[in-house]
Amino acid sequence: MTQELTQDDIKTHIIHRNENLLLDTISIPNTNTQAGNLSLTVHEKDPLNRSIFLKKHQDNALVLQPALFMEILALASIVVSGKLKNDEMVMFAAISNFKKTGHANASIKLTGNVKRINAKHNFLKYEGNILQNQKEIATGEMTAIFTTKNHTNTPETSAFIIPTEPSVQITKENRHKSKEMILIDALYKTQTDIISRYKYPSEHPLTKGHFPNNPIMMGVMQWMSIEDTLCAYLEQKNEIGHKKWQCNATIYNQHSHKIAEIKSITLESWINEPNILNQTEIQATKRINFRNMVKPNDTIYTVITNLEKL
Repeated sequence: MTQELTQDDIKTHIIHRNENLLLDTISIPNTNTQAGNLSLTVHEKDPLNRSIFLKKHQDNALVLQPALFMEILALASIVVSGKLKNDEMVMFAAISNFKKTGHANASIKLTGNVKRINAKHNFLKYEGNILQNQKEIATGEMTAIFTTKNHTNTPETSAFIIPTEPSVQITKENRHKSKEMILIDALYKTQTDIISRYKYPSEHPLTKGHFPNNPIMMGVMQWMSIEDTLCAYLEQKNEIGHKKWQCNATIYNQHSHKIAEIKSITLESWINEPNILNQTEIQATKRINFRNMVKPNDTIYTVITNLEKL
C-alpha cells in the first residue's frame, strides 16, 4: 500500500524542520521497504523562502545550487525512515560518491528516489538520485545519525594554526547568488594552501529552519564554502575562462577543531566569462565526513589543498 505524504505530513515526520524545507511530496510504496519517491519545485518567489538556494548561471538562468541535491536526498531519507520522536534529531554524518550531471532549473519540478543501503546502530545509509524532465541530474549516498536534541560532539584536536597574515576582504554584492549564501568573508594569502574565513551570523535566515530553537549550520553549507573559497582565489589570480579543477579540503573552527574533511572534489569555474557571473561549482565529491557542528557566531576556516587544474 502506497503512502502519499504532502508537505504538511512531511513536517510531522521531520519535526525539527519547517522553514526552507526542500521537499514538496514523498511517496512511500511500502512501509517495510525503507524507500520512497520525492518531488520538489523551487520558485523564484518561493513561499518557504527556498529561493535562497537558487543562483544565476549561464545567461542569468536561475538554477538550484548543486550541493542542495544532497540536502534534498537526505531529507527524503529521513522521512522514509519514519516519524522522529519529540526528543530526536537527525544530522549528516557523511556524504559519498556525489556526482552532478545537470542543472536543476527554477520553477520546473524535480523528482527523485531514495532507498536504504544499510543500517548500523543509529547510523543509516541511503542512496538516491534527482531528475528533472525525466533526466537524471545528480546521484549520491548519504549517512545520517539519529540522535537526541542535546547531542554534542567531542572536539577533534588538530594542528591547524589560524592564519594571521593579511587577508583579502570579499565583496558580496552583485554576485551570482544572495549575499547570505556567499560563505566567505576573507581570503588568506599563504605559501601552500588556500584558506578562507567565514563567520556564521546569528541572524542568518537559515537558522530558523535548521533547527528551530537549536540552530546549527547546514552540512551542505560547509561543503559549499569550498566553491566560494576557490572562486575568490581564482578571481585574485585572474584565472580567466571556464576550467575544471580537483582538490581536497578540510574545515576548522575558531578553536582549531576539525569540522569536516572532504576528499576528491571536482569543480568547474567560470571567471570573467561572457554571459555568466563569476562562480565555481562542485561537480563531484568522493567523500565528506562531518566531524563537528557549527553554531551561530562560530567562525569556520576552509582550507583547500592539492589544487590541480584538469
